[in-house]
Amino acid sequence: MANTILTPTQVTRKALFILHQKLNFVGSIYRDYDAQFAKDGAKIGSNLNIRLPNQYTVRTGATLSAQDTTETSVQLQVTTQKGVDVNFTSADLTLSLDDFADRILDPAMAVLAAGIEADAMNMYRDVYNQVTNAGSAITFNKVLNARKLLVDNLTPPGDRFCSLNTQDNLDLVDALKGLFNDQDSLSKQYREGYMGHTAGMDFMENTLWPSHPR
Repeated sequence: MANTILTPTQVTRKALFILHQKLNFVGSIYRDYDAQFAKDGAKIGSNLNIRLPNQYTVRTGATLSAQDTTETSVQLQVTTQKGVDVNFTSADLTLSLDDFADRILDPAMAVLAAGIEADAMNMYRDVYNQVTNAGSAITFNKVLNARKLLVDNLTPPGDRFCSLNTQDNLDLVDALKGLFNDQDSLSKQYREGYMGHTAGMDFMENTLWPSHPR
């Protein structure tokens, strides 16, 4: 019986699945615009327009004060491409997809994920952040203060994440041993580095966080 050869589509889909599981920080970022990258006949090219929320004011009294709706957006340039290029033989393509993934795709996607995560994490200084007691050990109270900032600024309640470096993970998990044992969570398959859910957030560990300057 002739061998069944793996196709580029099969290999790509499996590689993207593995990559997604390894991207615990990038995988938690808001991705509502993903569909625009794959729209048939209307590829976005190197620029993505991100729509900003509409801004309105509240009137006081019975007099109508109609406001125009002005849609605004900011442009994001897609300027960086990353990849891992590998050679493999035609014999490798006769393997089962799982064997091919274990031997070739998994190590390739691991190093690609590390590169993507490191780049993304080094962008944290470009967005709003508030640092208190930099250099001191993390406590659950600091996590709750972060949650308070999100709530006070009307951040939607779902999909909140707390990503920790290895030392913060050690300090926090040791202090909260009883909170990371939800059986529903433990029985499911999560992305790499997933720890558990508490205080309204999913907690993850990542070795690639840069040191914040003191």
